[in-house]
Amino acid sequence: MEKLQALRSLMKERGLHAYLITNGDAHNSEYVTGHWKTVAWFSGFTGSNGMVVVTQTQVGLWTDGRYFIQAENQLAGTGIALFKMGTPGTPDFKEYLSQELPQDGKLGIDGRVVTLKVYKELNEALQHKGITYAYTEDLLGLIWEGRPTPPSAPAFEHEPRFAGKTSAGKLADVRAVMAKHDITAYLAVTLDDMAWLMNIRGDDIPYAPVVNAYALITTDAAHIFIDQSKVAGFAANLDAQGFTLHDYNGLVSFLNNLPTGGKLYYDPDKTNMLLVDALPKGLVTKCDLPTDIIMTLKSIKSEVELTNSRNAYIKESAVLVRFIKWLKENPDISANTEADTAKEITRLRRQQPDFLQDAFSTIAAYGPNAAQAHYNPGPVGANLQPDGFFLVDTGGNYLDGTTDTTRTIVVGPITDNMKRHFTLVLKGYLAMERAIFPKGTKGMHLDILARTALWQYGLDFRHGTGHGIGYCLCVHEGPQGLSPKSEVELQPGMLLSVEPAYYEAGAYGIRTENIVEVYSHSETEYGKFYGFRPLLYCPIDTCAIDTTLLNDAEINQFNDYHQKTYELVSPLLMEDERAWLYAATRPIGIGD
Repeated sequence: MEKLQALRSLMKERGLHAYLITNGDAHNSEYVTGHWKTVAWFSGFTGSNGMVVVTQTQVGLWTDGRYFIQAENQLAGTGIALFKMGTPGTPDFKEYLSQELPQDGKLGIDGRVVTLKVYKELNEALQHKGITYAYTEDLLGLIWEGRPTPPSAPAFEHEPRFAGKTSAGKLADVRAVMAKHDITAYLAVTLDDMAWLMNIRGDDIPYAPVVNAYALITTDAAHIFIDQSKVAGFAANLDAQGFTLHDYNGLVSFLNNLPTGGKLYYDPDKTNMLLVDALPKGLVTKCDLPTDIIMTLKSIKSEVELTNSRNAYIKESAVLVRFIKWLKENPDISANTEADTAKEITRLRRQQPDFLQDAFSTIAAYGPNAAQAHYNPGPVGANLQPDGFFLVDTGGNYLDGTTDTTRTIVVGPITDNMKRHFTLVLKGYLAMERAIFPKGTKGMHLDILARTALWQYGLDFRHGTGHGIGYCLCVHEGPQGLSPKSEVELQPGMLLSVEPAYYEAGAYGIRTENIVEVYSHSETEYGKFYGFRPLLYCPIDTCAIDTTLLNDAEINQFNDYHQKTYELVSPLLMEDERAWLYAATRPIGIGD
């Protein structure tokens, strides 16, 4: 493997005993452009969560349960060992480095893509070895011929009717939080935070309409570091809203010259080592807020954002109804590949007003491919067959919202066992949707609701139940979530996915996902209570339901959802589409 040999040669020249390659960019983005896809370029593994450790004698890749099957396939023949994160007997990458690095060894990393949190965890794990670090040089950049250049497309303003609040107003909200915590300067680095703050959108990373930028906000100034050619058309408006523009590459030197008075906040889970290293040594920093300032503010959607999001989801519901009808009525389904179905969804989505782009690469997975939670069919994928399940997980970015949903669709005969598994997953979704919970409840407290029906059969799924979702921004947005690790209190205005699942390796995958908003349900002598309200209304395939596993309350809840689906979506459809939806949402009953 030429890449491996070239990297090891550079490591030897620089006295490195190991080199760490991570996914991500200088802003800790989930999706990155080709310029930053270092793990994929080096190893061939294209999953979103991957990390490679290279020593002079060994090389391994770590990923989570969503990607075990994919990683096994993509790493075959490369000589790269697969380490399955979270499985018994598998060391994490820090434990592995602790075992492999010699005493007083040296570890190389690209400091732009390693956050302070990861660095501290590494340092703690390796402290007993006396490890030193080299993080100011990108070794892969020295051997990557033809590395893609960063995007250069211009940005645009997110109009007031969509944004709902001026950027000056958002800046005031940020400063109010800063004042509450006695913070005089705030370094913000993530791209969706920048887009939200300035009410701008762009095309600098795949699947999220954001622009590469940083912000350094003080009590009386807001410095934005950005390619100024991208905002030249509305720079005057940014200035009027209180922002001072600087060159994108000027942040490090700006930080070097910060006055040491006051107190600066940054999120160690997002801020990379090179930026932290640029801060003056005498500057007082604060890194212990429960969640990042802008991330918390933007997670609670305004009434304008909620109203617009509801509209975006009804548009998306119409797209999915048209797609499922097309798939179900296809006279020769085997002539279509998985990639063909993904293209059809995007084609239908482009017909909707205010559509920008897909929110992520559509997971279009037939049969056993759906057992890979984050399967990507690539340019072609497998041909569908008139048998079993087809799973589609898809979403779009509209100017008025970001969408995400998953449906498992019957495309041919299925077994009783497949029906049972489908229905257990459905029970998990229904249980979460009808949850009523007191103020102060965290996502970790509710995750069990989506799993209980599966647990009763000794089954489970290896990913969280749900994630936060953005507003014309990133499809995965914090800090809220639904998983055993979600420690953030749920508040009205937050949007979350609910997506219980079951995967039968080598056979099929099942996932049912809706997006819900947290709303205020009631207030009693025991306090405030919240609930979940669905945003997406798309039929769930009744052909796969074993109604004997549902109780009366679940059947009524399911039928109410389908009735509302028809009421809300049918006005957007043509006559034949309405007729199909009417049949697809007919009530079910015990014994059907």
